[in-house]
Amino acid sequence: MSRASRAAILTAQASIVARYAVFLKLICMSRAKDIFEKLRGQGLAALDDLIVDREPESLFLDFKRSPDDGSSRVLADEDSKNLCKAISGFANSSGGVVIWGVDCRRDAAGNEVASKMPVADAHGFNTKLQGAISRSSIPPHPGVEVIAIPGEDPASSRGYVAVHIPQSTFGPVRSVKSHQYHLRTGSDFAVVPHELLAGMFGRGPQPQVDLNIASYPARLDGRPGHLTISFGLLAVNLGVVLVERPYVSVNIWHTPRNRVHVQVQDTDAFSLRQSPLPVFSVIAEPHLALAPGGVEKLCDMVVDVPVDQPHAIRFECVIGGAGAMPKRFTMEASLEAVIAGIARAGGGSFPSSEVVQLVMEA
Repeated sequence: MSRASRAAILTAQASIVARYAVFLKLICMSRAKDIFEKLRGQGLAALDDLIVDREPESLFLDFKRSPDDGSSRVLADEDSKNLCKAISGFANSSGGVVIWGVDCRRDAAGNEVASKMPVADAHGFNTKLQGAISRSSIPPHPGVEVIAIPGEDPASSRGYVAVHIPQSTFGPVRSVKSHQYHLRTGSDFAVVPHELLAGMFGRGPQPQVDLNIASYPARLDGRPGHLTISFGLLAVNLGVVLVERPYVSVNIWHTPRNRVHVQVQDTDAFSLRQSPLPVFSVIAEPHLALAPGGVEKLCDMVVDVPVDQPHAIRFECVIGGAGAMPKRFTMEASLEAVIAGIARAGGGSFPSSEVVQLVMEA
């Protein structure tokens, strides 16, 4: 790596903390959180999309109609039961979103038919749900969020209410109404079988490690005749327990090996393994553990793309740690993005992350 490359890397490292803060907002999102944020940001348009495409989202999405359209002074008993079951079922699964104001049922042919049935006072119903959350499960779920979504008539109080229930990180959650532990199965909630429940109580919090990139400058003054794109790979602990021996494996077979350069700076903490195949791995030494909320840089990568033969970029990454479920990401840039980057670099350097994007695989 050239002296100019090292200087650029050292200068850019000062922005890692800020990039990490942005990363926490983005990468932490589960599918349920993504649905909820779209409802928060797009309102009725996002709700209409979910009604049309509800089948693929059924594991994370449930529609409910209030028996009295939410007009009673207190939360109706059926609404309370549905809230309790949803908090238990989604918390014990992968999280989910419940939307009040949509009636979803099967017709005579067995097809699901969804009809909008907005609650009479969306903001009032929001308040009633908010007040019931802490009394709906044992233990209470501290991460539940509620928003009101205005209806078709802006002048009316009628609308919809969405509740986001994250996956529990503190053990199984029981419904106060049914006195059962529920689990999301397909488009419904089932009672957790005894054998599975025993395993849930015996299971401690699992390590969670995610990937982020520290973006360094993309420029034309590195390797002559090439656009040089550089970034660091970071391991981030988003869980509540230590992650021991974090690692990353990167498949670079879409790009010639002589155009990809990898360097581990802290060789006392991390080892770089180059495979005979176009794959490299970086793994922490046995003494290294990543604390909750902690960040460790695994390695730096530099990619040189010929300006006269530009090509798309795609790296397939797997990140994990001891006891942590591996997660898959891709770092990718389209041919158009690379060509645009070459043209832009003619006027000076700019962040490599504006060419290469980090994408979490579903």
